[in-house]
Amino acid sequence: MDNGAYAKYRQENPIVNTFLTTYEHITLYPEQLTNEEIVLLITLPTLALYAVGKLIYDHFFKKKK
Repeated sequence: MDNGAYAKYRQENPIVNTFLTTYEHITLYPEQLTNEEIVLLITLPTLALYAVGKLIYDHFFKKKK
């Protein structure tokens, strides 16, 4: 852009800084979780931890024949 075109573009399209407080209404979870969502959020990580613990136990602590 030459001949002042960039200055004209900047005048027509100013840089707008948006503050983070503008996005306060966005949350990770909704205000109320349903019962099904709570059950899934508890059950799935528990099963994953059990599976990893079982694999570690079988690999390191179980006596080999």
